[in-house]
Amino acid sequence: MKLKSTIFRKEEHTLENVKIKITTTQTIDEAGNEDVIELVTEASLECTQECIIINYDESHITENNSIRTRLKIYKDKLIMTKIGTFSSKMEFEKNRNYKNLYSTPYGTFDLYFNTIVYNNDLDEFGKGFVYIEYNIILGNSVKKYNKLRIDIF
Repeated sequence: MKLKSTIFRKEEHTLENVKIKITTTQTIDEAGNEDVIELVTEASLECTQECIIINYDESHITENNSIRTRLKIYKDKLIMTKIGTFSSKMEFEKNRNYKNLYSTPYGTFDLYFNTIVYNNDLDEFGKGFVYIEYNIILGNSVKKYNKLRIDIF
């Protein structure tokens, strides 16, 4: 039974190990062709009264060494922070524009994005999924349309 509430599990700071599957779909050209990337990994999940916090390490599953990702999932928004070789902070909230810096070993770039769809279907224990559709512009390049689905089980 799914509960849609701003308050999650009553016990604060409950930690548990979970599996997550992150599917990112990016429209790569004007014809609508898409590039899909899927990542499945172990993560830690912490339920608080304000949000669900997911932490995972990308180092062992990608070519990028030393990248740690934190997802703070609220009822109406998600904050994704990556720290390491590539660092960024992305906030997803429907009909909101955000700007941030994307740091790489090759330089730092402006990152602009606008969330079009935000659907949080997590239960009180942090299980379920979050689905987001958004536009992103890196520096002065062309706008790209993206879909992000995070399954937590």
